[in-house]
Formats: sequence, C-alpha cells, structure tokens
Amino acid sequence: MLVRNRISLFLLSLAMGLAQAHPSYPEYRVTIVGPPDSTPTDINQAGVVVSNVPTGITTSRAYISRGTGYREIVMPDSTSNRAVAINDKGVVLGNWTAASGENRGFTFYRGTRRDIPPVPARAGVFVDINNAGYILTLAGPPPGAPTDISPFAFLRAPNGSFRPIGILPYENAINQAEALNNRNQVTGESGTFFRPELPFNAYVWTNGVIRELPDLGYTPNYGLDINDRGQVSGYVAIAEFRQQRAALWSHGRLTLVDTRPDSAMPFSTGEALNNYGQVVGSANGGIGAFIYRGRRMESLQAKIDPTSGWGISFPRAINDAGQIAATGYRAGVAYAVRLDPIRPHLMAPPPLDEGSEAGPLLETTPAADAAQAQASAQPVTQ
Repeated sequence: MLVRNRISLFLLSLAMGLAQAHPSYPEYRVTIVGPPDSTPTDINQAGVVVSNVPTGITTSRAYISRGTGYREIVMPDSTSNRAVAINDKGVVLGNWTAASGENRGFTFYRGTRRDIPPVPARAGVFVDINNAGYILTLAGPPPGAPTDISPFAFLRAPNGSFRPIGILPYENAINQAEALNNRNQVTGESGTFFRPELPFNAYVWTNGVIRELPDLGYTPNYGLDINDRGQVSGYVAIAEFRQQRAALWSHGRLTLVDTRPDSAMPFSTGEALNNYGQVVGSANGGIGAFIYRGRRMESLQAKIDPTSGWGISFPRAINDAGQIAATGYRAGVAYAVRLDPIRPHLMAPPPLDEGSEAGPLLETTPAADAAQAQASAQPVTQ
C-alpha cells in the first residue's frame, strides 16, 4: 500500500499559517467536532464530520459529530477503527482491524454498524463512499500475481460486487484512487511503480474509461478530490527543487490554484473541493491552511477571530455551505474542528464537465442490491 507523506507540508502549514494578518471581521466560527488529539477526514452537506484519534503507529479510534458533542464508532472485537468518509445520507465508511489482525471495512448509520469484507483474495483499505452506496477501495494483488497486471483500485457496488478501475497506459503501472463522486467518477493517480520516485499522473475514471489530466510536464501529479461537477483538486509538480502547486482541473483544463512566482518556492496541495469549485488545502510561505474561491489562495487563519486562541491547519474537506473540516490547535492541543461561515455565500455552481457523463456501472436492480447488500454486510451488534 502506497501512502503519501504530507508531514513536511503539514508542519509548514502549522508554522506559517499563524503569521497571517487578520481581517477587520471574522468570516468563520470555530466549532469543536472531535475529542482532544483528533483530526478530521470528511464532512457531508449537513455539516456532519468524521474524525480519528491515533492510539498507536497504525491504530486509531473513530468519531462522528454533528457539531454538538461527538460519538465514538467501535466495531466489536476490534483493535483499531478509522473513519475515512461520510456521505450526505449520514453513512460513515471506515476501516477496522480485528483482534485476529485482519483488516476489513465498515459502514455506520444511525447506530447500526455493518462489516464489509475486502476484495476477495486481496488485502486493502476502503477509501470513499457516495450517496448511492458505491464504495471506493484499494487492494493489493493476489498472492503471487505480478503488479503490472493487477489493478489496485476497485469500485464496490451496493450489491457487494467489485469492479476494477483501470490504469493509465504506462509500463508496470498501478492505480492509487483517492476520491469518488455521486456520478460514480473516480480520481486519483496512476503511473509506473518505481521506488523511491513515483512518477504518477492525475486522472479521472468515468464508467470504465480512464482519462489522464494535464500537468506542467513533471511528476508526480495527484488528483485528491472530485466534485459532482467533474472538477478535480490536487497538485501538480514543477521543476524547481521538486516543488508542487495546488491545482484545479475543470472541463479538462488545468488551473493553478497556487499562482505565486517560482522565486517563492511554492509548495501547496489542493486537498478538497465542493460543488462550487472552492478548494481548500495547505501551502508554505506564510499562507498555511487556505481556501481558494476563484481568485487566489486566502489564509483561513486570517479569517477567524484572532482573540479566539485557535490556530487552524490541515483542512481536509469543504461542503457546499462553505463549512470546512480542519484541525484546530488551542493551548497546544489538536482538535477536529468545523469552520462555519458567519455570512452565507451566494454563488452559482459551474456547469457539469462536458464529455464525462457517468452512467450505471453494474447491471443491478434496487431489489437485488438491497438483498445482496444485506447478505454481504450483516449488521454488527454488541
């Protein structure tokens, strides 16, 4: 399993974000949505946030919050639980480790937990879930199978069947999927598996067709999130000193979110976006956690009450109401927080990405989906 290392960017975000000047009035209120030491992973359109607290190098505890307290999500007989996504219906997707050491997935909805088995004969993790119940998962090859013929990303239908997501046409290529939208489009990065460098290229996958996204001629390039309009946020590599710029892809065109000159030695990531094309992420150079609303990166630290004592960093998700799931630091303690806009925005969403209409992925019926989902994901009770 490949894991992106964003520690250096996070440290820069935390150190630099506090240096920004503050506006004459705050734009966001800070709401705690996780226990001490928690970090968020997702937010849905209702403002419900999921987060995790690390308990070891590879173990954690999962939480859900609607903004008034928080609730732990625990699978019985587990040694670790991690929430990774939540859809607009309030269904939480996560990964859990059984006492036997086996890694599996789970969904949590209104107190009911369901176990999700991995791709048959493979080990992996679950990544994202959409409103229709499709689940994005990453899985390694079967034992003994060569990596150059084994897809690493799959889409799980509500009936429990898995469909592999293809790879870009590179030698010994693999697929690292990152996000799934409500039109069953997937974004991520695919490219040659070659350590220590990973010359990946960002892509969009739509109903069986994978399309590479434009870049600046260097690698690696990552697609980290995709909205329901077909827009993608992420980053592209630039030549100077192996740096990267936060990016937004729309209608097949690349827009640089980070437009600072090369002399600024930019290093930034477009972590997530909403259906209005607003991007949140982290950047160096005194910006820290930022929001991009079509003009420039703006420091989120500069948009909260400077007397609140909060330091804002590591935004991970933004919904259409403009609520942002981020990590807040106060008195040296980290919390999952939600930034709530004090004044609502009035914006029109961009049109759908032309040429990327997404249709049904698997021949199923609602009745068959319900029956097979019930069979493959039995409720778990204590």
